[in-house]
Amino acid sequence: MICTSEFTFIHLHKAGGQAINEALLACIPDAREVGYHLPISRLPEDASARPIIGVIRNPWDWYVSWYAFNNLRGVKNPLFNIVSRGKQAGFKETIENLLRYPEPSPKNKIMKTAHLSLLPEDFTNDRGAGFTKACINDFSSETQGYFTLLVNRMFGHHSDLLHWIEFERLNDDLNKTLRELRVKSHDVLTNFLAEQPKRNVSARGHYSQYYDDELKSLVEEKEQTIIKRFGYSFNRPEPRPPKIDIEPGKRVTKVGGTRQSFLKLGQILDLTPLQEKVAKLTESDWEKSDRHTQFAIHKETQSIQLLNDDMSHTEPLKTRYYDAFADEVNPILDQLERHFGPQGTFIRALLARLNGHSEIKPHVDKGYSLVNCNRIHIPIVTNDKVTFTVGGESRALAVGEVWEINNADVHAVTNTSEQPRVHLIIDWTPTETLLTEKKPYRMDLPIFYREESRATHHSKNGG
Repeated sequence: MICTSEFTFIHLHKAGGQAINEALLACIPDAREVGYHLPISRLPEDASARPIIGVIRNPWDWYVSWYAFNNLRGVKNPLFNIVSRGKQAGFKETIENLLRYPEPSPKNKIMKTAHLSLLPEDFTNDRGAGFTKACINDFSSETQGYFTLLVNRMFGHHSDLLHWIEFERLNDDLNKTLRELRVKSHDVLTNFLAEQPKRNVSARGHYSQYYDDELKSLVEEKEQTIIKRFGYSFNRPEPRPPKIDIEPGKRVTKVGGTRQSFLKLGQILDLTPLQEKVAKLTESDWEKSDRHTQFAIHKETQSIQLLNDDMSHTEPLKTRYYDAFADEVNPILDQLERHFGPQGTFIRALLARLNGHSEIKPHVDKGYSLVNCNRIHIPIVTNDKVTFTVGGESRALAVGEVWEINNADVHAVTNTSEQPRVHLIIDWTPTETLLTEKKPYRMDLPIFYREESRATHHSKNGG
C-alpha cells in the first residue's frame, strides 16, 4: 500500500495498482510504500483515519489477468501452482478448480493439504502477494469466489473510508476521486498517469474469448456480490476486420551502398482479432515446431508455421494453423501483395515467439530462400523492452507496425521484459528468384507440418 498525509492507496492484485503506486511515489512528496499487496488489517496506525482508495475490476476480466500473469511467472504462486496442476491445466480447469476450492470433496482436501504445506505463517518481508495459512483456512469456509474473498481480505467488508475506482475507467475515476478528496497534487498525479504508456494493451485479447457458457455462469454465481454491487456484465465484442494501411511500392535495398536496415511499410490499425487468437494458443501449439532445434540461433524461440515453401514451388504448403488464422492473415497478405506487385509469391509465414528475458543472437540469414526474400515483421505482442537490431540500428517496433527488415545484414533481438514477444513474420519473393528446378519438399519445414495439405495462401474466390 501507499500511504500519504491525505489518503492511503491499497493495491489489489491485477487491477492496475502498480501504475498507481509508481505515480503516487513520483508525484506526492510525502508518499511512502508500506509493504506490497498488504491488506487493510496491516494499515499503519497513523493512517487509520484517512480515506482509502481501492481499484475494483470486472471479475470475468480479472480471472483472465490473474491466470495469464501467474502462468508466465517463473516463480509460481502456491495457490496457482495447486489449482493449475503445476501449470499443466488450461484456463478453464484452473479457474474451475479455484472457484470450487472451498467445496468439500476428496480432490479439494488433497489440494488444501498440499497448499497449506507451501504457505507461510505470516506475510514475508511485508509482501502480501499471496496467502498465509490463516488466509487459506478462511478461504476453505467461503461460499463466494476467490476474487470476492480477496477483495474482502484486502479492504474489509465495510469501510466508511473506502473510495472505489473502477479498473475499466481507471484514470477518469482516479481523477474524480482525488478531486472529491481535495488532494493537493491531483492535477500533477492525473497528468502523470495520462502520459504513461498503457501496460499489456490487448496482449491477451478480450476476456470473453476464454469462457464457455459453463465457466461464465460459474463466475457469475461465485462473484455475484461484486457483479451486482458494481453493475458488471459479461460482454462479447463484435468481431472486427483488421484495418490496414500499407504504402505501395517501397522495398528494402539489401546490398550496395544504399542498403537499408529497416523500412516501415505501414500500420495495421486494429490487431485485436489476431491478438485474441494468438492468446488462445497453448504451449502444445507452440512446441509442435522444431525450428528452435533446427537452428541454434532460435533456441530461445518457439514458432507456429502458417505457410512454407522452399522456393521450388509456387503454391506454398498451408498448415491447419493457417486455416485457423486465415480470416486475420489473408487481409494482411492481400495488402502486401498489392504493395509488392503481382510478380512474386509468399514463400513463408509464421508466428514467432521470443520468451521473456531471452535473445536471438546477432546473425545473418544465409539460405537461398532467406537471402532472396523480402522479410516482413509485424509485432503482435510486444513492449518497449524488446529491441530489434539490424545493421547496427536498433528499434523498439510497436504493435501493428509493418516493417521490412534487411535479414541479409547482421540482426538480433533482445527481450529484457518478463513477457514473451510474438511477431507475424512473412517472406515474399519476386518470381525471378524462384528456383527453376523443382525439388522435393525439404528440410526447413518441421516434420509435423510436412503432412499438412498443400494450397495457395488464399484464392480470389475468398477461400
